[in-house]
Amino acid sequence: MKLVIEVKRRRMSVTQGEADVYVNDQKVITFGDKIEMIKEGERCYGENIGGWGSKKPDSSFIAGYLWHPHDELYSYKEKLERILVDGEELEALGVNIEDMKESAR
Repeated sequence: MKLVIEVKRRRMSVTQGEADVYVNDQKVITFGDKIEMIKEGERCYGENIGGWGSKKPDSSFIAGYLWHPHDELYSYKEKLERILVDGEELEALGVNIEDMKESAR
């Protein structure tokens, strides 16, 4: 079984953004992404629009999901567990998840 965690960023305007965390192509949480002026030599993550971008790396959003301070209230880890269990059950049945994704495209 393969576990893929990725961040997809969205920009509503030049100065507003959000970062969605996906586990195996399922969105599990959305964070606000602070958009700031990027000075010369500074690293920008995601899209740079007119000198405005995010200084926060994807790893920060992933860590925020995996070790969320209020997980006991929101049960984010339950979503991750459900995704993993569903994947294990499909594998036990001999279903190749990658083949399913390819045929759905």
